[in-house]
Amino acid sequence: MTTLRDLTEDEYNVIALYSDLAYSICKKYVPEFEGTFTATLLSQVFALWLADETAYIEDSDSFNSSTLERPNKKMIELALGSAYGEVLNTEFKSDWKHITDEYGQEICIRHENPEYTTFPYTIVQKRIVSQETVFFEPIMATMKYNISKN
Repeated sequence: MTTLRDLTEDEYNVIALYSDLAYSICKKYVPEFEGTFTATLLSQVFALWLADETAYIEDSDSFNSSTLERPNKKMIELALGSAYGEVLNTEFKSDWKHITDEYGQEICIRHENPEYTTFPYTIVQKRIVSQETVFFEPIMATMKYNISKN
């Protein structure tokens, strides 16, 4: 059985912190970044991060755009996942939700009418493993198609 619920205030606060981290990461890799996340920007940042050969930073609390070390994988997953969620919510008027189903629990993006659910953190996590760089835009196009066909 699948259950969806609204996020708690604490969960929203954590997403806001990860979005701030995303801002710093985007600024590190795209210095002219002015603060508006887009799927294209996130693809660019992700590709630049993959190509970055500096050592991973260990302390995620001390990262800013001038940090010389490379953000670690968990930072990328959480920061770019949060930023991508913002992009989707802005584009499709969807919302952050917490889902529990037979696969476990996760924060997701939910469009209600028609129903469509996507998982921004898992999307990034899987691409860190596969090192695929072109995925934000195609997933967004799939969401647009699935929402528009009803």
